[in-house]
Amino acid sequence: MSEKVFEKLATQSASELPYVTGTGGGLLGLGRNPGRDQRPHAAINLSGRNVTVFLDVALEFPTDIAARSAQIRHHVTASIEHATGLDVRRIDITIKALTPQTDRSRRSLQ
Repeated sequence: MSEKVFEKLATQSASELPYVTGTGGGLLGLGRNPGRDQRPHAAINLSGRNVTVFLDVALEFPTDIAARSAQIRHHVTASIEHATGLDVRRIDITIKALTPQTDRSRRSLQ
């Protein structure tokens, strides 16, 4: 499997959580806007049977950031390990933005 496949798996599984969004727009990282129609960004490092995930997300606020991060790690780890049979060794989460809470439906992989 290529790293792109793992990136899509990580992005999709994080997007399944109702409090996770991404950031989009802007130029060269400037002016990026969080929004419910944006997906998180993932980068992957594969080393043998071990996977390291670097995930950029926006979270709805107010929230318990530590608890939400743990939930994201658990969900993404379970999804990747179930789909691939490989071991997720680490997930580094960078919170790029905090957004006001909204009611939104879950997004599907496109």
